[in-house]
Amino acid sequence: MKYLDKKTYLHRLDPRTKILLGLMVAILIVVLKNPLELFLLCFAVLILFGILRPAKSTVKAMFIIMITTLIFTMTSQGFFYSFEPRTIIITILPPDSGFLGNITGGISLYREGIIYGALQSLRLFSAMLLSAVIVMSTYPSDLLLGMESMGMPKRIGFVITVSIRFIPSLLDAARRILLAQRLRGLKVKGLMGWFRAFYRLLPPLIIDSLRNARRIALAAEVRAFTGKRTNLKELTLSSRDWTFLGLSTAGMFILILCQEILP
Repeated sequence: MKYLDKKTYLHRLDPRTKILLGLMVAILIVVLKNPLELFLLCFAVLILFGILRPAKSTVKAMFIIMITTLIFTMTSQGFFYSFEPRTIIITILPPDSGFLGNITGGISLYREGIIYGALQSLRLFSAMLLSAVIVMSTYPSDLLLGMESMGMPKRIGFVITVSIRFIPSLLDAARRILLAQRLRGLKVKGLMGWFRAFYRLLPPLIIDSLRNARRIALAAEVRAFTGKRTNLKELTLSSRDWTFLGLSTAGMFILILCQEILP
């Protein structure tokens, strides 16, 4: 995910407005427990993502990430759900199946675990989509300025902004390394093929990331970077920002109040 140079409603919002929106969604992700409310939260963030009019490749990549997250979360929670009551759907390893069964206590797939995993996925979807909205609608320097104006130390804000800025570069480097490995005969078909690809991808990607980090550190050191700088742009909250914050705050309190009412 990277910044999209567009003129959408979200692009015109103050970066502080989007940072506060992120804090509201983070609170709701922790507080909400009702499946309907979690779905409404995820749907609302999905609408914001759609307002950005992202490219088809971005939508496809996000869809793949979400489906993978959903399958992994539901499967892991389905097998390792430990709360009661539990309804067994299928038993992979009975408790009385010898040494391994005695150690693990049996391995079964539980219906309540699958449902719990789906709910956790909704929380993850909301966080991922909102992160994409903030990154794709806010220029890195504006995001840094917004964090600094809200009291965040300049050095920490610089580190966060640089990290966001170089995520697309890291993905591009991963694609180049994987393509080079495939040209050298690496087979990536099937589950074992992807494991081999990940094993071959990780070392050169880490080395390349360390080299980039070293170059950034040298560039900052040469320029005598201390975190102090003169800002050429002043942030002001417009009526658009206050309206958006008001509606978002009202929506947050409505969902929290409904949490107390709904079973």
